[in-house]
Amino acid sequence: MNEKIKWGVGIIGAGGWGGMAHIPALAALESYEVRAVAGTRPHSARAAAERHGIGHYYTDALEMAKQPDVDVVTVAVKVPEHDRLIRLALEAGKHVYSEWPLARNTAEAEVLLACAGQRGVNHVVGLQARGNPTVRYIRDLVAEGTVGRVLAVNVIVTLPVFPTTNGKVDQAHVYLLDESNGADQLTIGAAHVLDSVEYMVAPFVEVSATLATQYPDVHVLETGKTVQANAPDHVLVTGKLAQGSIVAAQFVNSGAPGFTLRIIGTEGELIVTPRDGLMFQMDRLKLSFARPSGDTETLITPEGYTSSFTLNTLPGPGYNVAHLYALFAERIAGGEAEFPGFAEAVRTHRLMDAIRAASMTGVRQAVE
Repeated sequence: MNEKIKWGVGIIGAGGWGGMAHIPALAALESYEVRAVAGTRPHSARAAAERHGIGHYYTDALEMAKQPDVDVVTVAVKVPEHDRLIRLALEAGKHVYSEWPLARNTAEAEVLLACAGQRGVNHVVGLQARGNPTVRYIRDLVAEGTVGRVLAVNVIVTLPVFPTTNGKVDQAHVYLLDESNGADQLTIGAAHVLDSVEYMVAPFVEVSATLATQYPDVHVLETGKTVQANAPDHVLVTGKLAQGSIVAAQFVNSGAPGFTLRIIGTEGELIVTPRDGLMFQMDRLKLSFARPSGDTETLITPEGYTSSFTLNTLPGPGYNVAHLYALFAERIAGGEAEFPGFAEAVRTHRLMDAIRAASMTGVRQAVE
């Protein structure tokens, strides 16, 4: 095992999600230290460094990645920039944490996976629900047969603030309305949950789908202008998992915010609902077990699934991100921790492709 005490992290994009989730997550972990940030503008990069007490800032991401005290490069900017910036980090020979989606499309993601393999570095992608202790606990409960043979998975998610609220959006999120940017209700709101279904139960083998853009004309709050949206804001997916379970999942851009995920088996069902009022991939989650008799029991995730830092970490966007970083640190140090890397990201990109094809053609698609 590597005896290094702290892994130095350089964050590309500390002003948005990087500042909201990654910096608090890393601050909760003794195995990391954020040593630099990079941004496109000197003023904003310096402001981010000063706000978070980080020693160095750069406007050249490659220069930051080449610093000898930076071991891990985190890419937490908008998806269209992922391909270029991840390549820079790999060129510098550094480990990479990329936010999800890994890339705008599957072709880009596949090339990034190949490049990372050639460099021989460790990599993790921000499908952070896989780091959630409750999600990992559910996976074991399913594998142990707690619900018997899984017959069905049912999901309903309402996301009234993503990407629009009643046809309105702020300027920072206009890019979510263009499907070519690879960040929308399908690839973010739905993908995080569907990836977790695969992780907890089994991979999809076939899907049918309907994608809709129910707010095609969107009002930009700061400018008053109306922009056109072509990215889906309503996602409906049905399908079959490898062991025969049937899935029905709907993601709606309206209603009261929340979600319910039910894993229904011959011996009962596991029911997952919000604990913190956040999106599925950020929430700590509430879990209950309903028996065929109707009796329902609240299940508490055993301490063995959580890391020691969680007792001192407030719930929020960084909670599950911190769990991924903790697992990633184990791997960098030579351990065998399990977490989603670029290969799992490519798999999820391919699932999104199958969903798009099913919606476009009206024909059920096999998932490879």
